Amino acid sequence: MTYARLCMPLCLAVFALSPSLARAQISIDGLPHAPVIVNPEPSTGLSALYVIETISNASVTYEAKNASRPVWYTFGQMGAAYADPIPESEIDYSGNVSILGNIRPDCGYVIEDGSSRTYFWVIDYSNHELKLNALSTNEESDCSTMFLQLDGHASPIYYYNINGRRLELSREMTLSYATMEYSADSQSYVETETKETIPNAEGAIHCAAALCDTEYTLEGDRFLRAWGMPEQQVSTPMIAARRVEAHTEAQQISDTSDNQQHVSTGDDNGALGGSAPVEITFSAQVTPAALYTEWQLSSYPEFDDITLRDNNLEFSRSFRDAGTVYVRFVAADANGGCEFYSEVYQVNIGESDLHCPNAFSPQGSPGINDEWKVSYRSITEFKCSIFNRWGICVATLDHPSQGWDGKYKGKYVGSGVYYYVIKAKGADGRQYNLKGDINIINYNNEAGQGTMTPAP
Repeated sequence: MTYARLCMPLCLAVFALSPSLARAQISIDGLPHAPVIVNPEPSTGLSALYVIETISNASVTYEAKNASRPVWYTFGQMGAAYADPIPESEIDYSGNVSILGNIRPDCGYVIEDGSSRTYFWVIDYSNHELKLNALSTNEESDCSTMFLQLDGHASPIYYYNINGRRLELSREMTLSYATMEYSADSQSYVETETKETIPNAEGAIHCAAALCDTEYTLEGDRFLRAWGMPEQQVSTPMIAARRVEAHTEAQQISDTSDNQQHVSTGDDNGALGGSAPVEITFSAQVTPAALYTEWQLSSYPEFDDITLRDNNLEFSRSFRDAGTVYVRFVAADANGGCEFYSEVYQVNIGESDLHCPNAFSPQGSPGINDEWKVSYRSITEFKCSIFNRWGICVATLDHPSQGWDGKYKGKYVGSGVYYYVIKAKGADGRQYNLKGDINIINYNNEAGQGTMTPAP
C-alpha cells in the first residue's frame, strides 16, 4: 500500500494528536546541543519543528504506542500527500522503540503508529548558518523609513505544512536603535531605545527612521541564544537623523464674563474661538532635526494663502475679527527634504451682538438683577456713559464685561430713569451707537441711603 492512498485519513487524523504528546514520543540524539523545539500553528498539521545544529551523528528516536512496527515517511514542499516511505532497512527497531539514524535535513516526517500519525519537520541549522559581517544604510532610505543592507547571510528559514504550503520560521534577530518620544511629564522629546524583531535579513531591512542620531545594531539569532553560543552583532556608523516630528498645543485664555453670550465653535469640546477678542497661545516641541520651524495662519483650510507666519516655537495672538482662521505648525530639516505638518487648529470667531437691559434693582435682591450689564459677543471696542436726568455722568464703562452697580461716588442713587450712551465696534466691523433708558426699580432705603442730591 502506498502512502498516497493513506493521505486522506492521515490528514484528518493529525489534529487529534497534541504537539506535547508527539514531543514526548520523539527525541533527537547525538547532537552537541539539544534541538530547539518550536510549536507551529495547529493549522499546519505539524506537531513540532526541530531545529538541530547539524545532522551529522544525529538520530531520531520514536517510542511506539502499539505492538506493530511504526511506518516512517518523509515529505517535502509538495506536502504529506506526496510522502515517500523510508525503507525499514534504515530504521533500527528494538521492541516498541524505533531509531532513524540517517536523518534527511530540511524535510517533514510522518510516523504512522497504528491508527495515529505524527507529523513533524526537521531543520538543519548548518544549512542556514547566520553570518553577520557588516550593516549599512540603503540609498532607498527616506524621511520616514530607514532601509538597511546586511553584508552576510541571514536568509529566511522555510518549512512546509502537511498541505504543501510554505511557511517561514523566524530567526528572531533583534534590531535596536535609539529614537525619541514626546513625554507629557517633561513636556519635551526624550530619547528612548527601540528594539524590533527581524525574521530574516534577505534584501533590505526596513524600520521607522529614528528621530535622533543613532547607530542601528542587528544581533542574533534565536538559535544561537538557545544553544548558549555567542550571538553575532553588527552596527552601522552613527547616522544623522533626518526625520522631523513635533508636538503642538493650543491654549485659549477664556473670558468668563457672565454677560457674554455663548458662541458655538462647531465643536465645543476643546474647540477654539468664541466671542472676540480671543487670546490663544500656540506652542510646539520639536525633535533635533527640525531646524526650520513656522506657525502659519490662513483663511482657507488648505492654506491656499498664508496671512501670517511666525518662526517662534511659541507665539500668542489675539483673534479680533469674525470668521474662521486656520492655524498649523510646519517643521523641516536643514535642506527642507523632510517635513512635518501638525494638525490644523480651527479658530471660529462669532459675529458681534450687543443688547442693553432697561431695568435693574440694586439692593432689591442681592445677587439677582442688582447690576446693570449689557449682553454681548465679539465686541472689540466699547465705551458706555450713564447719565441721570440732570445730565450728570454717574458711571463710565470701558469694557462690555463691566456693569453699573447703581452707585455714584460710593452711594446708591435714587430710583427712577437714567440714560446710557454706548459707542462700540464688533469683530465683524459693525458699529454700535446706542442710546436708551435704564429704570432703577424701587427698593427699601435705610438711613436715607438711595437718595441723591443732584448737582445744581
